[in-house]
Amino acid sequence: MATSLLNVRHLVAIGSVLLFVMLGVAFFLVFQNAGIMRDQINEDFNQQQLILARQAASQVRANLDDIAAEIDRLRRQLPGLPPRERDDALRAVLERTRTKGLVDIGLLDQRGAVAGAHPDSVPPVGPGRAVGACAGTEAAAPVALASLWTESPVADRLAVVSVFCAGLQGGPSPEPTLLATVDISQLVGRAIGEIRSGKTGYAWAIDQAGMFLFHPERDFVGRSAFAARQERQPYISFSQINRIMKERMLLGQEGTGLYVSGWHRGERGEITKLIAFTPVATPALGRQVWSVAVVAPIAEVAEAVHRVYVRHFAAEAALIAGMFVFGMLGVIYQRRLSEALQKRMGRQERYMSSILQNSMDAIVFVDNDNRVQVWNRGAELVFGYRSDEMVGQTFHRLIPPEIDADHELQRIRDALKKTDYVKDYIAPRVTRDGRRITVDISRTNVRSPDGELIGSTVIIKDVTEKMQLEQKIYNTEKLASIGILAAGVAHEINNPLAIILGFTELLQERFTPGTPEHDDLRIIAENGEHAKKIVEDLLGFARITEGMEDTVDVNHCVERVASIVRNTLVTEKICLLLDVPDLLPTVCGDAREFQQVIFNLVNNAVAAMQGPGGTLTISATTDGPWVHLSVADTGTGIPDAIKPRIFDPFFTTKKVGQGTGLGLSLCYGIVTKYGGRITFSSVAAADAPDASGTGTVFTVSMPACGTRPGTEGATA
Repeated sequence: MATSLLNVRHLVAIGSVLLFVMLGVAFFLVFQNAGIMRDQINEDFNQQQLILARQAASQVRANLDDIAAEIDRLRRQLPGLPPRERDDALRAVLERTRTKGLVDIGLLDQRGAVAGAHPDSVPPVGPGRAVGACAGTEAAAPVALASLWTESPVADRLAVVSVFCAGLQGGPSPEPTLLATVDISQLVGRAIGEIRSGKTGYAWAIDQAGMFLFHPERDFVGRSAFAARQERQPYISFSQINRIMKERMLLGQEGTGLYVSGWHRGERGEITKLIAFTPVATPALGRQVWSVAVVAPIAEVAEAVHRVYVRHFAAEAALIAGMFVFGMLGVIYQRRLSEALQKRMGRQERYMSSILQNSMDAIVFVDNDNRVQVWNRGAELVFGYRSDEMVGQTFHRLIPPEIDADHELQRIRDALKKTDYVKDYIAPRVTRDGRRITVDISRTNVRSPDGELIGSTVIIKDVTEKMQLEQKIYNTEKLASIGILAAGVAHEINNPLAIILGFTELLQERFTPGTPEHDDLRIIAENGEHAKKIVEDLLGFARITEGMEDTVDVNHCVERVASIVRNTLVTEKICLLLDVPDLLPTVCGDAREFQQVIFNLVNNAVAAMQGPGGTLTISATTDGPWVHLSVADTGTGIPDAIKPRIFDPFFTTKKVGQGTGLGLSLCYGIVTKYGGRITFSSVAAADAPDASGTGTVFTVSMPACGTRPGTEGATA
């Protein structure tokens, strides 16, 4: 009973802590969401202002384009018209564009006098200013607005004005220049003056120098925005709006922002405003950059944000309270349920964990990306890698280098896709210490209760000893079959050889020694004996025999083999180089077997030089009690992956019918039988693609007669 009460107290304490934590998190999220909502509403409001700014800029652009189009048509019509018709044409253009900002139009002659201007106009531009603005105007130049300046048509008020200058086309030269005066403040004001953003927001415009083209504060028009603001409210920093103007608006960019101002219509003091701005882009401005801005106090948006914030807070508070109550009920129910399930599942989990970890076979679980997630103790024993070394890794490091790991693993995955399992997949693998083993792999897909594939279970057995035993039995049976075959065909081969050798001996008696015929017959007899010895070697491979201790003249053996293979090498276009000193010591062994070793190495070298061409070098040196004979080729080389297996019986890389796999094994047996050793070095293109050349060098090291390796003594 006491324990139950203690558990209830703990549950209440934990629940209380969780309640306060959840409430704190909830209030923080509400506060954070309110800030996000405020920023989003401000951004939405600014985007609406940006739409207004774009509409205003579009209207300004349309007015400029209309005036420029009228002037362009007029300069094409005026040449050749009588003076009265010219005045009528000028008056018509002025009437059509007066509401868009055109205030005067006339012709500027070469002396700088305005002639033929509309009689009702009051030119706000003196001839001197017009001459300067229109200097150098060409007839073919596009119609564009000249630089801006300010005039004072009303006391204490400035107006921004400029002129369109257009040379007349098609008339006699020199023709006067068409001069059209535009009240920029009027043109821009009519386009943007009535814009309202929110309740009190308004629009203003500046040129590329920061001069106000229009502003609701009339005394700002024609003045620098940077100076006018600072003079109006010197105690306020206008760094934000100044930076926006310099870095974005004066460069013709579009965007939105936030800044602090010192007034807004009738209000005074620091007021935070939202601003959206866009450039006025039209060929009629030439290289000038104008920008239209729409601004409104952020306070107009804050009221809407506050209402949304209150509703949002109430909704989230109710939701959090409901979630808390539901969570508490769920915790109580889950606790009771988990206690019951824990008792039932505890024993099963312990049993399964014990089976998984203590199995002598490797049991591995991989995810859908084929990365190890579970690596049991059996896997550590089989491969030598610890669990922390393999979890998160793939099986690539376990596959021997001579096998394409991606292709091997893809084969297993393809088999899994077909049947959901792979059984008795025999494959070679490599342990952590580099030892090659043979494994039996069984792999099964694992799916969740709803059928989704979550990975696969792999059971791996080390069957190296079993496979080696089976291979030994197979090789033993194969050797026995060869022995039986050799014994059966020995008589069939030896009998024809005996007849060949007998008749060869009879023919030799008919020719004098030293004659070419006698020498040819001697070569036939020696090769017949050599063929007879090959049969005996085959029998000796199947039946262990003791070699005949004798002395071998290395020079003579090399010359005999060279004389036999020389024609073959010429046919294959292989260059044979001999580098064998004349006074080499004799070595222990049988001359015919030693020739067989050289012959096998030469044959392998020729086979390695695929295609015609290559160099075969046979050389010999002495080193203390050793005599070293080397056979070097410029062939394809032996890949690193198969170097450990080249002396194994029946191992061959040649195609079926081109080799038995006994050549190097026989060479190894003959050399070691007489106390020698055979080594090799090789460079293959597959292992060293940047190497200057490929090839293989086999070196047969034999003890000189009267010595043994590791002892001192004179050679015979």
